[in-house]
Amino acid sequence: MGIFGGNFSKPGKGISKEEAAKRNYFDILGRRFWNLVKLNLLYVLANIIFIAAFIFFLFPYLVDFEATIDLIFDAEHVVFPIWPFVPFMLMGPFTAGYSYVLRNWVRQEHAFMASDFFEHSKKNWKQGLALSVIGTVMTYLFLTAFFFYLRCGLPRVLVLTLGAIIGLILICSGFYTYPMVVTFDMKLKDIMRNSLIFALAKLPQNLFILLIVGAVHVLLLWNLPIVWLILMVFFLIAWSGFTVSYYVWHVMNKHMISQLPAEEKEEAIFEDVK
Repeated sequence: MGIFGGNFSKPGKGISKEEAAKRNYFDILGRRFWNLVKLNLLYVLANIIFIAAFIFFLFPYLVDFEATIDLIFDAEHVVFPIWPFVPFMLMGPFTAGYSYVLRNWVRQEHAFMASDFFEHSKKNWKQGLALSVIGTVMTYLFLTAFFFYLRCGLPRVLVLTLGAIIGLILICSGFYTYPMVVTFDMKLKDIMRNSLIFALAKLPQNLFILLIVGAVHVLLLWNLPIVWLILMVFFLIAWSGFTVSYYVWHVMNKHMISQLPAEEKEEAIFEDVK
């Protein structure tokens, strides 16, 4: 498979060229709107323990915010409180199930929301958990390093520029990890490598998607934080995932699935075999 490697032979129903040609973001979004609301609520409820733990660990730092800032930006070192990050390490399996349902919808295929969500959370729990742990640790280390170098005497413009580039690449790489987990039978190292390749090779398009999704969140959070919080519970998480998945599926279909031999394309290649 060239630079992409891995075994892409999961049995299941594919999608015809005619059906793919009819895919339209707004058409699918309109038809799936209430399903996205339900999926959003399902994802929040499935992760409610981790969300509650995050709030519990974060609350003491918010109560005395000035002391927290002093802790983070200490005179000798930069330290982020580690405990608020821990709950995010455990959300990977449910993120895999959520990604499977979204992937089916953007392919215009049926998914039994609750049963498929939990079934594929279970089937992909190892890689899902590994990705959430790796992603959380990398985020923590990136933030710690960024603020450390911001204060260590290096030119501020240089640190901000390099930090922005690395941060954006990491975010864009994350677009592809879970869709690959639920679509292909690949080793974790191949998933991470291919995700990084796509993050760099499709950087302008990835940044465009990130700009759209990020702008909606930032504008709501900045101007209407309560509305943003309510929408996060009921819609924004699923909408963000759907928007990213819609583009990611196009990329994977073109650059990975198209590499399969013709006879394999006609076979069902997407059902999990883990």
